[in-house]
Amino acid sequence: MKHIVPAFHKYCESDCAISSVVSAILVLGLIVAFTTTIHVSYIPAWKNDAERSHMDDTWSDMADLKSNIDILSAGMVTNPASNIQVSVPVKMGGGDIPFVSTGKSSGTLSVNLNDFDMAITAYNASGVVYDSGSDLFDLGSISYSSKNNYYINQVFEYENGALLVVQDSRSLVKLSPAVTVSKLGATDISVVVSAVELVGNRRTKSSNTIEVVYLQSNSSGVLYSSSDLVSDVNITVSTNYPNAWAQYFNTTADRANLQYGTDYTIATTDTSTSFALTGGASEDIRLSVQKITLDVWIDA
Repeated sequence: MKHIVPAFHKYCESDCAISSVVSAILVLGLIVAFTTTIHVSYIPAWKNDAERSHMDDTWSDMADLKSNIDILSAGMVTNPASNIQVSVPVKMGGGDIPFVSTGKSSGTLSVNLNDFDMAITAYNASGVVYDSGSDLFDLGSISYSSKNNYYINQVFEYENGALLVVQDSRSLVKLSPAVTVSKLGATDISVVVSAVELVGNRRTKSSNTIEVVYLQSNSSGVLYSSSDLVSDVNITVSTNYPNAWAQYFNTTADRANLQYGTDYTIATTDTSTSFALTGGASEDIRLSVQKITLDVWIDA
């Protein structure tokens, strides 16, 4: 008699289903392991590089902002009646990686959030010959503050013609203001100050797209200019970044071949820097001070 094996008995002895399940689990495990490795080992480094690249772009935007202010200022000195408006876009966020990690960092753009004041006094043998008083108070500022997820945060601040970079507790004047000290001949010293005032309501805006800073010429004028030589000039700036300004004054005086302790001294506090320049016995400092005012605003 022929022995017949039941169909269900053949099915129970088959390993096909088990092999398929094991293969699927192994493939899924490989996918999970690969994805985890990418997210843990590679994406943070990629995001860090991408956010660093974005900070370079934003720095370039802020440098363009300073450049436009310099151009407007020069135009207003030449023609005080000029009426020019410019707009400067600033990339607020970045660091996204297409198809892998599309999340973007963000930033905060501020107008006149930080106060900046300047006081200038000049003396000769007769006493005070010039005191700026309150003429150079509330000069204003424009700042960008990053909110990165991976790369170290930085602040880029424009104040009185200077563009500063701030990282942690360190600050540095990267692009110079129009405050110059130079030698005139063998003994005379020239001190030229072109103060930039930014007039506009305090405004802060955070986003991860592109924001625009608007600038418009307002007025300009000479505050002090005399052929008379003075013996001493003191310049004091009130700022959130006194160390950056102290370094700038020291570098500027050193380039003019002036000697610290003999020709000039610098004193700092938590909120100010004072630069004191002393001429020789022949009262050999020539001072010039002018002020350029610009309107500034960002969209609501």
